[in-house]
Amino acid sequence: MRLTERVYLVGSGKSGADISNPYDSHVYLIDGASSLALIDAGIGIQPELILDNIRDEGFDPANIAHIVVTHGHADHAGGASVLQTATGADILAPGPAATWLLDANEAAISLPEARAGGTYPDDYRLAACATAHAISDGDQVQIGDVHLQTIATPGHAATHVSFLLHGDDRIGLFGGDIVFHGGKILLLATPDCSIQQLMKSMQHLENTTFDALFPGHGVISLNRGTEHVAKAHRMLCAQQIPPNYTS
Repeated sequence: MRLTERVYLVGSGKSGADISNPYDSHVYLIDGASSLALIDAGIGIQPELILDNIRDEGFDPANIAHIVVTHGHADHAGGASVLQTATGADILAPGPAATWLLDANEAAISLPEARAGGTYPDDYRLAACATAHAISDGDQVQIGDVHLQTIATPGHAATHVSFLLHGDDRIGLFGGDIVFHGGKILLLATPDCSIQQLMKSMQHLENTTFDALFPGHGVISLNRGTEHVAKAHRMLCAQQIPPNYTS
């Protein structure tokens, strides 16, 4: 599903376009002309659906150079291993999340608790990546003739980043689970989820210029994406908690 000149939606579960496994986050393909990249990787169940969607858009998965994840939660990063095997891509993940993916460290991403609560199937397991490299605030990822700028955005998870895409027909923010359409946020009962950190991240994003908001779930805004950040930030500044995103 083409969204802009350079961005395609190739994975999306039951809380989105429902074009891949129901547990998947949004998975975006970036077309850098001479190279491709994925933003997030879905859960890793039925990865062939994502690969088929990539082919249906006219791309060869073997040309994917990078799989870049916003954070380590299973619905965003659980598919990194199997998609790496299928494409040969490098995995880029924020800070210690790269090591968690190498070690298949389920405890670090609160996966046992999520399974116990019914968020994921009882038999779901995180698969280890063959290689993974850490990225941090300010890092740039070159994808052919476009590039991503990494922005640290903790809150939903302590190890969470967003990415600004430069070189498309508009500036796009891939926000993972930091903010959603309508100014919604996603607070979890996990040890590293922090409303205080989220507020600081929202302030940072409100001072960031972009057009499109590409969130990890739900409605995508191709224009006026900053309005959703501003709405969440206004509520936080008024010492209110924005509505929590639900699928």
